[in-house]
Amino acid sequence: MVITTGDVLTFLYILVGIMLVVVLYNVLQLFVDVRRIVKRADRLTEKVESIILKPLAIADEVLGNVMALFEGRGKKERKGFDHKKVH
Repeated sequence: MVITTGDVLTFLYILVGIMLVVVLYNVLQLFVDVRRIVKRADRLTEKVESIILKPLAIADEVLGNVMALFEGRGKKERKGFDHKKVH
């Protein structure tokens, strides 16, 4: 049995095809894993964002109420005081 260059070339083509299928499968698995990691990171950042934004929203609301209280108190005091022009 004599092995010709055509036989070797055919064997190499088949081997390259099989290796290409294995590489493509591994790349697909890599993309699936990366997608899962990105989803987990996204969920984690959403949780951290909610943890950080809740106190900020409460502080903003309290500050707004305090400002409204001071603005309301200042308007009541100004109503009783008339501005007179002095010439």
